[in-house]
Amino acid sequence: MNARSTVSVVHVEDSSSASAKLYTVLVILGIKQTLNGVYEITPDSGSAFFLRDEYLTCVSKERLLPVEGGLGGADSLFADEASLKPGMQGVFNEEESADILSAALVFSAERAAMTYLARAEHCRFMLKQKLLRKGIDKDSIEKSLDFLQRTGALDDVRFAGAWLRSRYIAHAEGRRKLEGELLKRGISKEDAKTALDEFFSDHSESDLCKRAYKKCLRVHKDPSKIYSSLQRLGFSGQQIKKAMASS
Repeated sequence: MNARSTVSVVHVEDSSSASAKLYTVLVILGIKQTLNGVYEITPDSGSAFFLRDEYLTCVSKERLLPVEGGLGGADSLFADEASLKPGMQGVFNEEESADILSAALVFSAERAAMTYLARAEHCRFMLKQKLLRKGIDKDSIEKSLDFLQRTGALDDVRFAGAWLRSRYIAHAEGRRKLEGELLKRGISKEDAKTALDEFFSDHSESDLCKRAYKKCLRVHKDPSKIYSSLQRLGFSGQQIKKAMASS
């Protein structure tokens, strides 16, 4: 590392275990767009890294250019290092360097989140906890999850709906119990209501209560115990009485 830089930027895959320091001056030697809005950047020292331009706050994407002079043989710099000053093309001051590094760390969090989402639906709360356990900083996580929600890759209502459909296979529970279970998983009351409204437009809560009542009959014969059990499963008194009367 040369004397001008105080840190090397890590690859996306390594970001969860890296400790980030601050560049005093960052010089971009090379840049390549790999996806829409995503760039691979080769700095003057350290490893190449990736960022999404949407995560930049003070550096415009138009400023993401390599230093004039480019690279020579063996990735050496054609330009005279002594002439490089912040504000020049491809040369960034401390604040701008920090912004670029922050954007790279947020993109690292995004990639880690997408690894989990590629395997299964997650709610925001669940995904955040997993990323925190990987050692990714909270601010990077929040910004990346905001982006994933805006683009639809992360959707708490969709997760809640999938969870309800999966739960329905083995459990017969009422709206109150299901809402409580969703809230425990970090789903907001508003998103839980939306998912539950959609779920119960396709499934009769009365039928679920009858199904739960038949299961309770295998365990209890005392009507009062059955009634209490159905209440704990989230059914209303009216639904329970109808189910018991219909048998």
